[in-house]
Amino acid sequence: MNFSTYLKQKAKLAEKGLTKFINQPKNAPQILIDAMNYSLQAGGKRLRPVLVIATAEAFGKKASDVIAPACAIEMLHTYSLIHDDLPCLDNDDLRRNKPTSHKVYGEDLALLAGDGLLTYVFEVFCKAVDSKNISAQNTLTALSYFSKCAGCEGMVGGQVADIFAEGVMEGKSKRQAKLKNLKNKKLEYFALPKNSKEISVEALLEYIHKNKTGALITASVMVGSILAGASKSNLKLMEKYGQLIGLAFQIVDDILDETTSEKKLGKSKSDKQHKKLTFVSLYGLEESKKQADKAIKQSKKILDKVKVKNRKKLEPLYSLADFIQQRSN
Repeated sequence: MNFSTYLKQKAKLAEKGLTKFINQPKNAPQILIDAMNYSLQAGGKRLRPVLVIATAEAFGKKASDVIAPACAIEMLHTYSLIHDDLPCLDNDDLRRNKPTSHKVYGEDLALLAGDGLLTYVFEVFCKAVDSKNISAQNTLTALSYFSKCAGCEGMVGGQVADIFAEGVMEGKSKRQAKLKNLKNKKLEYFALPKNSKEISVEALLEYIHKNKTGALITASVMVGSILAGASKSNLKLMEKYGQLIGLAFQIVDDILDETTSEKKLGKSKSDKQHKKLTFVSLYGLEESKKQADKAIKQSKKILDKVKVKNRKKLEPLYSLADFIQQRSN
């Protein structure tokens, strides 16, 4: 199938939904809505909402049935970018070839714009029940799964591990050095969960990639599947598919940061500057490419096992895996 056409069609639905929802709050300060909307409408591939739509369609629902939670996930993704760009974190001035939120509105309003999007997410997500084709129980289950992926055991946890891993390839963590009570402890012991089976830099990198970026991509796959009423066996398969494409997405991100210009990326190339722990910094460029290819191939094998009434409905998910592997920004 022509995935570029599919992506553009579904992204337009997401854009329309985002415009609708961001303009619904009537009692918020206009400057706050403007700041929220500035980053929300800054562009992007809208990969996460398209994933929600594609998975829901694979299991028999329509895009209109899941557009609210699809937009909610994009709002949460946008909030994470606003906060990630702040001077206290990555201190980036460019996002999608536009000045970042704090460069336009100041740090205080950028922080609050992120907060505004984050909390509005749950109101928008719950509008899924407005569709007669989505049950309240499935909405609750999907929201619970999504919340966990976005929080301390998912994206936020991965972001924490990411900032503490800065400099670890040189034998020290810049963030760790600022915390006196942690000076005599190894980075891996406090940047990884207590129940980690392996304590190593490799395990730390895997945790960062699985959670900082991968968790929200997995959530997008699972939200569409759960809302559409996929069976337990299919949900297990879709979760694995989401984890694999999420991993591949972040590895490719690491590769692009190393090989592509800032203009083409549309954002600052800050991995080296911040001495980030990445697949490229740990394994090198060629091995990173092999790992991304492996994850994509495995994701397709997982889709081969998914049972749906119309297998043509799975074609966008196969094509999306290729898109992640081949993307240039």
